[in-house]
Amino acid sequence: MAIDAESELGKRAKQMTRDDIADVLGKEGKAKTIVEKAGFLSQYWDDIKTSFALIRDWFSGAYDKVPTRMIVSLAGALIYLVSPLDLIPDWVPMAGLVDDAAILAFVFRLSKVDLDAYRKWKNSKVVEAQEEG
Repeated sequence: MAIDAESELGKRAKQMTRDDIADVLGKEGKAKTIVEKAGFLSQYWDDIKTSFALIRDWFSGAYDKVPTRMIVSLAGALIYLVSPLDLIPDWVPMAGLVDDAAILAFVFRLSKVDLDAYRKWKNSKVVEAQEEG
């Protein structure tokens, strides 16, 4: 079964609201559990954690150097990961998380520049805090 990650993400993104984005912030623990159960998803864990942090900082107004469409894409991928309602249901052995992996790979490739810029910004904030403290 071929998975058109761009098409699936586009459909989900069109339906996303600010409340949906806020809701995903409470699901980092669930995402971690899914990644731990499906070892092949661990390759995305750093980007998943960074995406949660980026969305949290964007939502609070602390970081605004990312296009809203990228926030929607990242939030959409995270919602897709934690949602049991996928193209291939997560409970299907071996194949259940393949569609999730395709969506994550697509979005993280698309957002690489924004995630890297956010990491640099976040690291500079840590350095500043250390210098002040």
